[in-house]
Amino acid sequence: MGIVKKLLHRVYRTLENDAHELLYLFLEVTRKCNLSCLHCGSDCKAANDTPELTLESWFRIIDYFTHNYSPELMFVITGGEPLVCEGLEEIGRRISRAGRRWGMVTNGLLLSRDKLNRLTDAGLSSITVSLDGSRKAHDTLRNKNGAYDKALGALDAIAGSGIRLRDVVTCVYPGNIGELDEIAETLISKKVPAWRLFRIFPNGRARNNPMLRLDFAETRKMLRWIAEMRPVYRERGLSLGYSCEGYLPMELDAQVRDSLFFCRAGVNIASILCDGTITGCTNNAPMFYEGNILECDFAALWENGFSRFRQRDWMRAGRCAECNEFRDCQGGSIHLWHDETRGSEFCYIHDDGNKGGSKNY
Repeated sequence: MGIVKKLLHRVYRTLENDAHELLYLFLEVTRKCNLSCLHCGSDCKAANDTPELTLESWFRIIDYFTHNYSPELMFVITGGEPLVCEGLEEIGRRISRAGRRWGMVTNGLLLSRDKLNRLTDAGLSSITVSLDGSRKAHDTLRNKNGAYDKALGALDAIAGSGIRLRDVVTCVYPGNIGELDEIAETLISKKVPAWRLFRIFPNGRARNNPMLRLDFAETRKMLRWIAEMRPVYRERGLSLGYSCEGYLPMELDAQVRDSLFFCRAGVNIASILCDGTITGCTNNAPMFYEGNILECDFAALWENGFSRFRQRDWMRAGRCAECNEFRDCQGGSIHLWHDETRGSEFCYIHDDGNKGGSKNY
């Protein structure tokens, strides 16, 4: 049955690539942030010199996508920190009035009950909050004392908001890998229904700090913990799973995720960065930038571009060139590639002896 399932997944992936129906559009409404996290993949900070689109430009972008794409298209607002964007409620309201759904990813620092009420009035239908361990582990990673308490306050506000689609994401690093059970208990007490774990990847500030990243053995330890504890926490009302990063052997994949690995960046997912840059997901390296929304027609680009995302043979480089898993892995997650000669920054199958971001395969 395993071989049949693998073959069916290959066919499914091919059909999805061919159809490339746009299902999620990420809008990076700002690169500014009220934190300066040690692991930030975008190197966000309070004063950011990256050019940013005007509110009117975001309105035009939203109108374009609502006129040209299916009502099933979900808008996800991200940053930076979306809550520092002065026009956030207006952007959300524009999406909602067009009959579309929108969600948000936030660190929770500015998410008061009053703010949340205004956002739900503007149509907010899903929300993700980051929580990265105990008070010490979270505040250390977020580089700010008090960040943990603010995140818990945000979870309290969300629990009583009526928002059905809500979850927490945790960036697992050596400082909190021993606290996963503690985090789970906190989330259960806060009535959080879903929890996703991420491994910090070598982008932005994390690229120069290997001490934040799990090595191969630590990564496998985390995955084994997820596989063991998933059914336990499901019984207690907490849906636990691993992020979309990284190809895993099918048997393990099925134990840690709801669906088998498939990097959907540029296939079902697109992103508009704060300056108008078009790419697959917001974490992609510049080599995957496809153009700028201010200068080109997105629909034409979506149909005729994004070849690096959908045709993966070019990824047969470095370690991937000789790997017998390539047909199913397809080079893994796009955001782990920064140039085509070096290969993926981290492999979930082969132990390369490092934490990613430093070794040329």
